Amino acid sequence: MTTEKLILSIPDFAILAITLLISASIGIYFRFSGNKQKTNEEYLLAGKDMSILPVAVSLMATYFSAITLMGMPAEIYLYGTNMTFLNIGFFLGPAIAAYLFIPIYFRAGISTAYEYLEKRFGRSTRTLLSSLYVIQNIMYTAVALYAPALALNAVTSISLEISIVSIGFVCTFYSAMGGMKAVLWTDVFQTILMYVCLLTIVIKGCLDLGGITQVFRIAHDGGRLVVPKFSFNLESHYTMISVVAVALIRTTGAYAVNQEQVQRIMTLRNSKRATIAILLSVPIFVTFNLLCCLCGLIFYAYFRTCDPLTSPDKPIQAADQIIPFYIATALNAYPGLPGLCIAGIFSASLSSISSQLNAFAAVMTVNFIKPVWPNLSKSVLLTKTLCILDGILCITLSFFINSIGNLIKTTIIVVGTIVGPNLAVFLLGCLTTTANEEGVILGVVAGLAVSSYLNFGPALSTYPRLPFSNECHYQNFTSNVTNTPYITPPPTIDPLNTHDPSHEDSFRLSYLWIIPFATVTCLIISYISSFIVRCFRDKPDVPTKYMTPIRCCFSEHVSQKKISKKFTPLLNEEINFQMLETATITS
Repeated sequence: MTTEKLILSIPDFAILAITLLISASIGIYFRFSGNKQKTNEEYLLAGKDMSILPVAVSLMATYFSAITLMGMPAEIYLYGTNMTFLNIGFFLGPAIAAYLFIPIYFRAGISTAYEYLEKRFGRSTRTLLSSLYVIQNIMYTAVALYAPALALNAVTSISLEISIVSIGFVCTFYSAMGGMKAVLWTDVFQTILMYVCLLTIVIKGCLDLGGITQVFRIAHDGGRLVVPKFSFNLESHYTMISVVAVALIRTTGAYAVNQEQVQRIMTLRNSKRATIAILLSVPIFVTFNLLCCLCGLIFYAYFRTCDPLTSPDKPIQAADQIIPFYIATALNAYPGLPGLCIAGIFSASLSSISSQLNAFAAVMTVNFIKPVWPNLSKSVLLTKTLCILDGILCITLSFFINSIGNLIKTTIIVVGTIVGPNLAVFLLGCLTTTANEEGVILGVVAGLAVSSYLNFGPALSTYPRLPFSNECHYQNFTSNVTNTPYITPPPTIDPLNTHDPSHEDSFRLSYLWIIPFATVTCLIISYISSFIVRCFRDKPDVPTKYMTPIRCCFSEHVSQKKISKKFTPLLNEEINFQMLETATITS
């Protein structure tokens, strides 16, 4: 197996350059094409006159970053199709957000999701959760810049520094110049490239391996077609319950309370159009994820007898590098194709990072600066400046991550830590009238404490990699694509998944349960704390516009039943009296 890096050709570099130039040009176009940008509503919410389709596409592009594009195929390659069942939650989460939360935001007339928290609970709740969001935003953006750049640098001639600076600079440029309209339309362009990247891999892989049926046959024989068990076993690495629960919480949280998604949804005129955009994004969302999963099966079929992770010369150091490594080995004979696929990876980074920059500027302006200086002039200029500063900060932090490699894992854990408590607070706000500010703050602290302890405290369960074979000395890459009869290879030992035998009898929690535990903890502690606080003071009235329509309809139905139950005996008494009086007169 060769360990030489892919040397990109002139057509490859031309495609990458064109991708970045088009993205930057969209920002320039929307800055000077009648997009006035005189107010923050025009700049951050595109004047609330966007069409449904670009918003629907952008919702998908914002959720799936280059980390997902490279990470999901790696997951399937190593562990089989367990995580494919995330798509069940991906179907349900956006629908819950569309009917439970979005109508409230349009009735309340907000620009950021955290404005709702101040209206419903108070300024302290908004400050706490928006501060957590800012921390998450900066760290995630730095990871989204660094991770794909590192993976590409490992197997191609693209410099790590050039990747980080070029992606970061272009994102910052068109986000600051064109505002939300530029970000939305660049998302559409970049989504096309992301799909082109995945479809190129799928088509080329199926042609080399003898068709998609052959891919699934090889995956089946190699034990990659896996269905998680229906179980509440907390130690089991994958169960259907935990996989669906994580996907449901993450997608509901993304569409309902994550500023990047909410800001896109609020660019539409009304909640009806927003609901259509959300539901339209679901098939785009699920199709993209399924293509990533299929790429993972193709990579396994291609490298099944010569695993690059455990081969003697070990050309790649991490599973996340499997997609650029496949591009370097399977597509290097076709000038332009490697560049096209790498442009798709770049696009996945561009779409997510630009969303983060725009959302950061909105949260800082609306939730931190505007309350202090409500009559501040030149607010759009300030928002653009914040967008640029965030971009510079994230580029700088990416180089800092480069020198401290284990920060990536820590960052991902911190991002996951915030998701559950954040969603729990919004659920309590729109579904109950009992929840109050003191209670939800205690709940958030408890949820963060639980998720932090589970992440850093007890040992998490490990899951052994599925077997590979390393007969690389018998064949080269070209022989990997022949349709030879497949024999199940012997299992290989993965040093990354071994653990101390002394801990085999101890409890080891699956990491998939951490987010559900944090969410449930925050819900329970917040509700109980709010109930206790309410015992010592009067229950405040919660306007119906801050409650979800489903909750309002339920309350009206219950109230009508109570009224009916109360007045029915009196009504029956009146009817009986009138009947008796009529009978007396008649007689």
